[in-house]
Amino acid sequence: MVGPLLALVLQAAVLSRFTDSRNRDYPLAIFFLLGLFLLTATGAAVSFFPSLLTPGNDPTPARTFLFLYTLADLAMHTLLLGLMLQLIRRTLLALDLPTRTIYLLGLISLAVAICGYYWFGASLRTVILLKTRQVVSAWMVLLNLYWWTLLLRRRQLDRRILLLSAGIGLLMAGQVISDGVSSFYRDSHNLKLLGAVLMYLTHCAALYTWYNAFRSTNAATAPISAT
Repeated sequence: MVGPLLALVLQAAVLSRFTDSRNRDYPLAIFFLLGLFLLTATGAAVSFFPSLLTPGNDPTPARTFLFLYTLADLAMHTLLLGLMLQLIRRTLLALDLPTRTIYLLGLISLAVAICGYYWFGASLRTVILLKTRQVVSAWMVLLNLYWWTLLLRRRQLDRRILLLSAGIGLLMAGQVISDGVSSFYRDSHNLKLLGAVLMYLTHCAALYTWYNAFRSTNAATAPISAT
């Protein structure tokens, strides 16, 4: 239970950065972190009090909760994807490159999600939504790599965008590795536990990176030399 509690503390710390009006230039980041905090808090509460989902040994509430939780998780990834596209657009603008690339990336992102959904069965079931979310996570890792190829073209890198990109990369890499371990080693409790620990470690590292990203000294007017 240490992982979720530490994640909640770090999420609250990052959210506290937005009390400074100078850090509100990315509203999607605020909505994402608010949703992430609520999702983590809900998951932790259910872990602490599992009896909440099994009144009278009825499995229906637990199944409903798992479905809604998975749907919310997919929605959160979609929101984070939107933030990535917004940040990539700003990077393209800074490089004086055509921003119409964003429309292409947005269409590819939509196509990846739709293809994943239909590939796994096109049904509003928990397992289908989970697998679709896994496909979206894998695509976001690739998209983040493309983003870094853009960032490394600049001799002056925006500190905030650089740290936000690093945080998203950590978050998605940990998620994909954890998903892979859970999918291929379902019968190994130790490996599944290792995957969960790795996910929380990368999650906390990402949050710490974002905490630093929203320092006032890391605003868009404080570039760092890429030498």
